[in-house]
Amino acid sequence: MKKLTTLKSATLAIALAFGLSSMQVVALDSDAVADSVQNGRFSLETEFKKLDTDSNALLTQTEFSKDEFFTKGHFAKADVDKDGVLNQEEFVNYKSGAQKQAVKRVASDSVITSKAKANLLAEKKLKSLQISVKTFNGVVILSGFVDDELSKIKAETVVSKIEGVKSVKNSLEVKG
Repeated sequence: MKKLTTLKSATLAIALAFGLSSMQVVALDSDAVADSVQNGRFSLETEFKKLDTDSNALLTQTEFSKDEFFTKGHFAKADVDKDGVLNQEEFVNYKSGAQKQAVKRVASDSVITSKAKANLLAEKKLKSLQISVKTFNGVVILSGFVDDELSKIKAETVVSKIEGVKSVKNSLEVKG
């Protein structure tokens, strides 16, 4: 029993360290994206010109759709002046904002996953090393095996209390 507690404590420390280090990487990526846009290393203006196939300094919805980052609904949101085309400023402003949101989402999901793993490890009666945790857009997915239905419910309850969790998909299976 003491070995299991020591193992859980060590794993908890590793999970927390990994979560913090991934946050630093994500923070660096966020800063790198902002620096790249400002310093021209990754020029959204150049990207705009590549998409502007008819070279009229405006993007139609067809030209805009060639950018794999966007779906159809994005064009209407990017078209601030509602004239049916995007000028370079509209494109750059919208895409840089969308990229920053994507980075924030990944960072938030990483924090939630790290907290979930740490909180599950802290639960003495859960065999949390057999539980996998993944997060996407604030939805946490639990998978793996637990000893009984009570452990399954406990794991979901522990994770659902974490700030930022929108819902928990509990795919844990009870070993029979």
